[in-house]
Amino acid sequence: MAHKAAVHIVGPVRLYQRGRFWNASYTTETGRVRESLKVTNLKVAEKKAREIADLIERGEYTTLDDRKSQKNRTFSDFLDEFEAKYKGWNENTKKGTKSILKRIKAEWGHLPLTGINARMIESFLARRMDHDGISKATANRCLACLKTVFKMAVRWGMVAHNPAASVRMLKEDPKIPQALSEKEVELLLEKLPEYARVVVLVAVETGMRASELFGLQWPDIDFEKRRITVRYHKGYEFRVIPMTNLVHDTLVEQRKKGVIPYVLPGPEGKQLASIKGILWRKGEKAGMGRVHMHMFRHTFATRLRERGVPLDRIKELLGHKTMVMTLRYAKASPTQLEEAIEALNHPQTQRSDDLPIGQEKISF
Repeated sequence: MAHKAAVHIVGPVRLYQRGRFWNASYTTETGRVRESLKVTNLKVAEKKAREIADLIERGEYTTLDDRKSQKNRTFSDFLDEFEAKYKGWNENTKKGTKSILKRIKAEWGHLPLTGINARMIESFLARRMDHDGISKATANRCLACLKTVFKMAVRWGMVAHNPAASVRMLKEDPKIPQALSEKEVELLLEKLPEYARVVVLVAVETGMRASELFGLQWPDIDFEKRRITVRYHKGYEFRVIPMTNLVHDTLVEQRKKGVIPYVLPGPEGKQLASIKGILWRKGEKAGMGRVHMHMFRHTFATRLRERGVPLDRIKELLGHKTMVMTLRYAKASPTQLEEAIEALNHPQTQRSDDLPIGQEKISF
């Protein structure tokens, strides 16, 4: 006597086996639907059934239909649509992810959008680290890009789940922030042309990112309150940075030049895109190696920390969303450690008014 095939119920979805694969049967307003889930594992089938059940309960029947129509769509086709429609990244992030999107398109572009899984993503990242020598930080940026790509594929109803969601970010090796000394900053400023010198000076005194500096416009400068409003933040949130005396005086002189709308324009008065080339050349000429814009941000934060500014204030000034990035500056500098040890080289003293009455002051 033949055994009756096992049936599992997940909400409004009925699961049953046909051959090796699990199938789903459910009803929407458009009628009865039967589809093969293309999986042999019951737990995986139940997970897919729950996703279908959630869509049915929310009334998103069109999403189910859209998902079926995407089964033969290639990953390359979806990436083209993603790049054209996705608005969640600013211009700098778009530039930074352009090479990543090109790489993953070359890797999986010919495959169906639904044919990419977590194992393939993990293998791809591991191979790039082993064979191409990319760092953990670069691998994490690639993974973050993939998570966003598939998150939108799910939201747009093109896949049932995000295969990158279960892939964990790698724990990155801690890096010591590359900060310049006061003397190195002075030496570099002497060698730079005027337009780049002003950019570096404001960068060191405010800790602003390169994109924030280059996008700074005159309405963002409040000379009366001596504040700079940073609107071109990568997280699309603004923050306010009080001006130091040096920044205030520098921007007053910039204003007299009458160049608008940008506060820190290039030689021809147009918005700067980068000063990387001039920094590299002048930095190497000054014996500091390849200086880059982010070093001025590190310099700003390091100077604040060395002067005893609390980390929560540094976090706000830098525009960090969490304290994780700011904690890089929590470690004491070699100079601070030397000063701490030097305290042991001097006799311990105690104020006479702290001593009990009748007790003499003793030193050793």
